[in-house]
Amino acid sequence: MESQKPKIAMYVKRPFGEKLNASFDFIKENWKQLFKYSTYLVLPICLLQAANFSGLMGGMTDLTAMQASGSAGDNPFAALGPAFALNYAGVIFFSCLGALLLTSLIYGMVRLYNEREERLNGIVFSDIKPLLLYNVKRLFLMGVAIGFLFLFVIIIMVLLAVLTPFTLLLTFPLLFAFMIPMALMAPVYLFEDISLMEAFKKTFRLGFATWGGVFLILIVMGIIASVLQGIVSIPWYVIYIVKMVFVMSDGGEVSSSVGLNFAQYLFSILMLYGSYLSAIFSIVGLVYQYGHASEVVDSITVESDIDNFDKL
Repeated sequence: MESQKPKIAMYVKRPFGEKLNASFDFIKENWKQLFKYSTYLVLPICLLQAANFSGLMGGMTDLTAMQASGSAGDNPFAALGPAFALNYAGVIFFSCLGALLLTSLIYGMVRLYNEREERLNGIVFSDIKPLLLYNVKRLFLMGVAIGFLFLFVIIIMVLLAVLTPFTLLLTFPLLFAFMIPMALMAPVYLFEDISLMEAFKKTFRLGFATWGGVFLILIVMGIIASVLQGIVSIPWYVIYIVKMVFVMSDGGEVSSSVGLNFAQYLFSILMLYGSYLSAIFSIVGLVYQYGHASEVVDSITVESDIDNFDKL
């Protein structure tokens, strides 16, 4: 029976293949709970985000229609109006909100899985809510800090490039090298009761020690997520192409079709919803990469056994 299978330990040294297996096993064992609560959180966001996304793509369709009819003028983007900018801002805002909630949820569920004797069996939202709110606060703080750090790095790179463009040959590889370990920032900061500065230090310590593993997890899980996203995006791309063909042929009359616009909105929801669910693979993969890195660098389970020796 599934309940008799050993619990998937997080702090374990694993070869790359076993890290993938642990990630897939966790998703396979808990897919019902992951699907249920992910849907509760991200589907309402998808409904709102799809409205902004449809408005954004509708503006692009209108622009194409104006260009086809020759009425776009010298500055075609000015004809789109403020609604285009608002829709663009809405897409970005809901994307960040969805990623924040989904990541907080998954890490909270992993923590519950590790702490509860019965794993995730029988959990209700009241079990998840405290960890969800805790993770949201810390992830938001972490995101703001990383945003300012990234802005500072970009400013430095631009200033160096102004002096001589050849500095980009050094700064771009360095930026890439430092971005890979940063993928472990979320699990470090959410699973450990440490300050933000301590989390930054530990992230780089664990990340650089297992740089290759982090990179491979990001690549493999990213490919899996991209394939799944591509599959659920097919209906949207089909109707978008059909709509563009009609726009180019009839001068834009079809762009106001209620039926096509509504179908595009529904397929936008499907595409966005699928993209959030597919991101679970990358999130869970980084969890077990973090557990591996912690065990390799800090020997978490050995220290825990020593601390609890008197209780044995």
